[in-house]
Amino acid sequence: MTQWTESLWGDEGFSAMAIQRPFGQMLGVIMRDTAPPLFYIVGWIWGRLFGFSEVSLRSLTLLLMVGTSIFAVLIVYKIQKSKHVAILAGLLVLFNPFLERFAFEWRMYAMLAFTVTGSIYFWMQKKWTGYVIFTLAALYTHHFALFTVAGQVLWHLIFEFQWGKPATYFKQLRPYFLVGLGYLPWIYPMYLQITRVKGSGFWLSVPPLSELPKEIFNFVSAGIPEKWRWAIVGLGLLLVGKDWRLVGKPWIKLLVVFFAPVGLSLIVSYLLTPIFYDRYLLSVIVGVGLLLALGTRRQLVPLLLGFGLVYGYFSWYQFTHPTKRPFKQLAMYVKSEQRSGDYLVNYNGRAHHLWESKYYGIPAPIYVPGKPLPLYVGTAQMTPQDTISSLPARISGRLGVISSEPAERISLPGYRLIEVQRFGELSVSWWR
Repeated sequence: MTQWTESLWGDEGFSAMAIQRPFGQMLGVIMRDTAPPLFYIVGWIWGRLFGFSEVSLRSLTLLLMVGTSIFAVLIVYKIQKSKHVAILAGLLVLFNPFLERFAFEWRMYAMLAFTVTGSIYFWMQKKWTGYVIFTLAALYTHHFALFTVAGQVLWHLIFEFQWGKPATYFKQLRPYFLVGLGYLPWIYPMYLQITRVKGSGFWLSVPPLSELPKEIFNFVSAGIPEKWRWAIVGLGLLLVGKDWRLVGKPWIKLLVVFFAPVGLSLIVSYLLTPIFYDRYLLSVIVGVGLLLALGTRRQLVPLLLGFGLVYGYFSWYQFTHPTKRPFKQLAMYVKSEQRSGDYLVNYNGRAHHLWESKYYGIPAPIYVPGKPLPLYVGTAQMTPQDTISSLPARISGRLGVISSEPAERISLPGYRLIEVQRFGELSVSWWR
């Protein structure tokens, strides 16, 4: 078992079920969800070409992360003209343990990293056709791409715009106008999605500013055990020992654009509604690896290589030691054990597993005896049959309960527990 073949988890199951719908129905689900449509459109085509298995779906996200690392190589090489440093920059991105997890997750985050990094590459090179295409792709992948575009526009206006030539204003701003024109059809759907999230009980919270340095450090150290984090002291040498005369201004330019989503999403979180979340910032993590490598002097290339090897070792460990809940094994057990008259439900404790159940072919609505479910990824595709507020009065067989709660915490008035089968944190408990 690897990250390629491990079970899908809830949000992955939601996305996998969405792209199996007819195209029009899928678009309707997206309109009621919280993300733009490009990932689902590409996934809809991909699934019909290569299938909907875990390996097939995750192959697309892996390819997107490989493409992201290639853009990192190109950005560094165009600035520093060093093949060794550029290749190592790409490896730092590809093997970053934080990013590696999302190379094998069937969600839009790998596509966000790919399209944003591509947008920044073409923007740095002033290749405006590629810039418009990749920027629109990023905007139609995830709302956080707006913050990258905002950073690009602000840098251009402050440091590169020729204010003394009014006759050239439109020409200078034409790429951004084209991006805005191409994004115009999604403005109203985006507004509906944002207003649906704001004040709806959506689960994101406002991060305390005191935690921000720890969050940024986590971008380079996540997935590396505490006893190995001494190796990251070498990051200081990579930063201090750069050839700043060669890469100074481009390095600052990339820093501003890659980190714009951090600052702007914090502002929105404090002033409007909480949106800050690390997986929405994958492009920032790409920028961290790229900025660490860019400007490395020849004498420090072995240190950069060593850092890449540390990343590679722990990414391989993650790949071969998957941590997602083994729902596929649970589903196989249920299908082999279920008898005529049995009735299955998902228990809504810390989490429910409706979309894993649907993906793996187990009909099991969510038992929600209290208030309705809050808005989160998944509710956009749910039907009234996907939840029940009370258990059936009479069941000829057993009641099977799928949960990641300990069985002793499950409360089912009128029923007694007769058997529990555990699959890591998951369990199927049988009741009468």
